[in-house]
Order: sequence, then structure tokens, then C-alpha cells
Amino acid sequence: MSEYSPKILGFLCNWCCYTAADSAGVGRYQYPPNMRVIRLMCTGRLDPSFPLEGLATGADGIFVGGCHPGECHYIDGNYHALISASLVHETLDRLGINKERFLIDWASAAEGPNFVKIITSFTQRVAELGPLGSAEGLDQEEMRIKLTAAAETARGRKIRTGLINAGKEMLKGGDFSRETIAGLVATKCDKALTALVG
Repeated sequence: MSEYSPKILGFLCNWCCYTAADSAGVGRYQYPPNMRVIRLMCTGRLDPSFPLEGLATGADGIFVGGCHPGECHYIDGNYHALISASLVHETLDRLGINKERFLIDWASAAEGPNFVKIITSFTQRVAELGPLGSAEGLDQEEMRIKLTAAAETARGRKIRTGLINAGKEMLKGGDFSRETIAGLVATKCDKALTALVG
């Protein structure tokens, strides 16, 4: 593992991943202490501007953890989280930021060891990448300005409309694969993202 100790911000679902983290602690499983946690009632509540803001304000990586698909406490919340996650990945890609700095994954309440495995692996990967911008060869100040602008764009009406339409098509088509969802988001939000970053 790299010498660098990354700053990681985690958004964890109350019903699954947060409870998995808690059970990992109770079970005294060892995992890197790099992540600061924000608890969400559901990953479906994740606004795509949150991860972008997190990166803009000092995080080197962002983790989103929820219930396994099909097991969401709110039925389809984690599928909608994949919509938001796809927008974040698409935005990072267009900004020239390594997409591996953002991860969305699943761990049920009973999967403390799996949570530990996911977080350990993600922390090691972000440590290898180093401080945000260094692996990408980007000027840190300029990159943070762009991330802040991207977060603002993600809160805008055009992106919101694109995400709603992508969500409707996802539910209608019944294909919840990450590749399909990423394609829907890229198509529905292309104009707004192109206006932002080209």
C-alpha cells in the first residue's frame, strides 16, 4: 500500500451498509480509519452534487454503500442511486479525474466482513492514486473550481430532468445493469454536461 493516507468520504445507507460498518466495529474487524461517514436513510437520497462537492472540498475518494439491489428498504432506492452514481462517473471522466476515486457498492447489515473488504480495497486504490489531481496531472486549484462548478450543474434543472428521464427509462426497461444505466445517463444529460466541460 502507498505511504499516502487518503481522505475518504462515505455515504452509507442506514439500513444496510451503516449497520454493516457498525457490526464490523463490534466484531473488532480491522480496516483503514480513513473514511468519514455521512449516514443516509437510503442511497436513493444521494444527490449527485454531494460526491462532487466532497471531492471539491478536500476528499481524495468517495464511497457510497447501500443495500444489495432488490433488497432496498425503500424498494428501488438503490437503483436510483446507480443513476446518480453514473452521473458522477460521467462527470469525473469528462473532467479528466480518475473514475476509480468514486465507488458505489453493496453490503447487507449482516455483511460486516464484506464491508471491511470493500473499504480496505477502495482505500488502498485511492492511496495508490495519491492526492486528488496528482495521478491525473491536474492543477489542484483549477480542478477544484471545475468540481465546484460541476456540483452546481448537477443541482440544475437540466441535469435533474435528464436524471428523472433516465430513471423512468430504467424502470420501464427493467435493465438495471451498470452499463445500461451509464448509457442512459450519458445520453439524457449529454447537453448539460457538454455545456459544462465539453
